[in-house]
Amino acid sequence: MRNILFALLALLSLLACEKTIQLDVQQLEAILIVEGNVSNQYQQHGVKLTKSRPFGSTGKAPTVSGALVLVKDDANHEFRFVEKEPGWYVSEQAFAGMSGRTYTLIIEADGKSYQATEKMNSIVTQDSLSYRIDEEEMKDPADSARFYEVLLYVKEPQETEDYYLFNFYRNGKLENDEGRTIYFSEDKLLNGRVDGLPFPIYYAKEDEAKIEIYNISRNAFRFYSDLAANLGNDGGMFSGQPANVYTNLSGGARGYFLVAPVASASLKVAR
Repeated sequence: MRNILFALLALLSLLACEKTIQLDVQQLEAILIVEGNVSNQYQQHGVKLTKSRPFGSTGKAPTVSGALVLVKDDANHEFRFVEKEPGWYVSEQAFAGMSGRTYTLIIEADGKSYQATEKMNSIVTQDSLSYRIDEEEMKDPADSARFYEVLLYVKEPQETEDYYLFNFYRNGKLENDEGRTIYFSEDKLLNGRVDGLPFPIYYAKEDEAKIEIYNISRNAFRFYSDLAANLGNDGGMFSGQPANVYTNLSGGARGYFLVAPVASASLKVAR
C-alpha cells in the first residue's frame, strides 16, 4: 500500500450518514437537512433540502418542496432560487462568488426560518500536475491498466491558516469513492510546499485527470471533522446527539452552507 497523505485525510463514506440513530425514535421531530454551496465559479448554484428520516426507515430522505430560498451578500446583492425538482433549488441567474465577500443563505420552509452565513476565502494557487507509473501497483493493479498516479504541486501560503477540501475526477467523473468519500486537510499537514503529492486514485493511459481544491473556512473544516468523528463511532454517525456535528445553520436545521472558492487543474495521461 502506498503511503500518501490523501489516504490519511479521507473521511468515511457519507453514505453512512443515512444510517441515522435517533435517541427517541418515537418522539424526535424530523429535522431540516441543508446541503448548499456558493463558489467563485460563474454558474447557477444549488441548495438541496431534505428531512431527516425516522430510525429504521429505508429509501431516500424525504425532500422539502415549496420553500423560499435566497442568498444575499454584504454588497446588497440578492440571488433568488427556484425549485427545479423536488427538494433541489437553483439560483434563477448564474453568478460567481467573490473572495472577501460574506454570503447569507435564507430559507423559509414549513413555517420556519433558517439562516447560515459564511465568508469566501482567497483562491488557492496551483503550480502544476504531473504523472508517473507506480511500479508496485503495475505489478498487481486493483483495476486493470490503471497504475499511473497523478502528482500535485502547489505552494501553500504559511502566513494564513487555511483548510482545504479536495475533489478528484477521472474522465469527467467524480471518483471520490463514487462521490461518497470526502478528502480534506488543514494546512499544517501540507507543510508549506507540496511537491508531488499523489492523488488517491489511479489512472490508465489516455485517462483525463482533474483535481478541484476548495479553500474552506475553519467552520467548514470543523463540520467535516465532526462528521468524521461521528462516522467513526460504532453506533453510526449520530450514535450520540445529532448536534455533535457542527452546523452553520440556525433554527435547528442540520447540514452545512459551504462558501468557498475553487481552483482546478487537469492533465491527460499520454504515454
